[in-house]
Amino acid sequence: MEWEAVIGLELHVQLLTASKLFSADAADFTTEPNTHISAISLAHPGTLPRLNRKAIEQAVKLGLACHAEITRINYFDRKNYFYPDLPKGYQITQHHTPICKGGYLTIYVEHASGMVRKTIRIHHMHLEEDAGKLLHREHHAWVDFNRAGVPLLEIVTEPDLHSPEEAAACLTALRRLVRYLGVSDGNMEEGSLRCDVNVSVRPAGTQTLGTKVEIKNLNSVRFVRKALEYEINRQITELEQGIPIAQHTRGYDEQRNITYPQRQKEMAHDYRYFPEPDLAPFVITDSMLGSIHQQMPPSQELLMDTYQNELGLGFSEAWQLTESPATVQFFTENLRLLSPAAAKTIANWLLGPIRAYLNSHPLQEPAGHLTPGQLAELIQLIENGTTTFTAAAQQLLPPLLEGTPLSPAQLAEQLGLHNQPDKQELLACVDEILHAMPDKIKQYRSGKKGLLGYFVGEVMKKTQGKANPQLIHELIRERLK
Repeated sequence: MEWEAVIGLELHVQLLTASKLFSADAADFTTEPNTHISAISLAHPGTLPRLNRKAIEQAVKLGLACHAEITRINYFDRKNYFYPDLPKGYQITQHHTPICKGGYLTIYVEHASGMVRKTIRIHHMHLEEDAGKLLHREHHAWVDFNRAGVPLLEIVTEPDLHSPEEAAACLTALRRLVRYLGVSDGNMEEGSLRCDVNVSVRPAGTQTLGTKVEIKNLNSVRFVRKALEYEINRQITELEQGIPIAQHTRGYDEQRNITYPQRQKEMAHDYRYFPEPDLAPFVITDSMLGSIHQQMPPSQELLMDTYQNELGLGFSEAWQLTESPATVQFFTENLRLLSPAAAKTIANWLLGPIRAYLNSHPLQEPAGHLTPGQLAELIQLIENGTTTFTAAAQQLLPPLLEGTPLSPAQLAEQLGLHNQPDKQELLACVDEILHAMPDKIKQYRSGKKGLLGYFVGEVMKKTQGKANPQLIHELIRERLK
């Protein structure tokens, strides 16, 4: 029998705010334990919560980017349960009126035929406060309350995913989106983005859902994929042996690559939800919504379509160019200065020599101190034959990225890159290189035509990148006839 997996995700996003959701404590849990706490975050008697407006704005921003309906009148609820990292004995959350309803997330899944686009529906997003962090060492357990009260946005997807690869792609897409919007840093290794998965299996072609199992606290894309691979196989094996699946919660052991039972799955009534009496309803007004709209960067999803369908870029190029608003702005300004026809050339510079240099130097993305105007001028110097790509990338680009006050043309003049060798000088150089390589010439004439590129590279080295590679190519072919 063929089986189909049905998967939904619960994604917990820590929102980037200076302070916690209901107190003025710093929302920074990377410092010494229990240093960003107060009477409010420790739930001392008589303390009252006060809502953080920035957290609301961040949640709405993500909701708008996911095409969700924004709830205009919002309430908070108490979710009652006891755990050592929850100082109040309850969590303030949104159970009845989530701040965002519906919407969808566009994901891209790799198949043999290429990248396949898929839409994953979102059930809702709700605000809540994070719990503290338990640290287990030998025979003791320690609690760090720095994280208690940090604003969380929980995103619950519909069960639209059907493979570990799709689940991993969904998590990747959400992490990329929250970073692009600036609503979270999305660092899973630090707990800024956490993932629970709900998974069941059913006979392929049927519509009835099987009994779901939840796997909690997966902290990397790789672990989501591996945990699901194991759990799907486990459920299929048990069903084929006639063993029914019980609804429960499991953990994932990354060392042994297995899931293991933790506890019976709680139901909503177990938490005894009721309205939070210490917080008044909050209203998202038209002016607030309009202000958030104005802060939104261009749609990542629409830019991906434009870059591929109108500018002719490949998926990988479009994906990388839409990683941050700064990169989008730099690329867009270069298109304006040159033309849409130069999109491929601009992309090659940004994703090639510029990114390679930034990866090994402490400069800011997307282009260090290089301005769009300087890159446009650099490209024009190559196109009009003033200098070569090699010379521009190796000798002009580094000082421009580091912030030289000179223009690309002035820099080329200073470095003597305007003085390209004439044809006769170049021919003499070609002859010198070929004369020193009789064995390789023999191999070339025996059929190793790939050596032509090697000869061109050697001449480019000899001329320090100043020569036109196309002309070198023609001269070498002429000499080797």
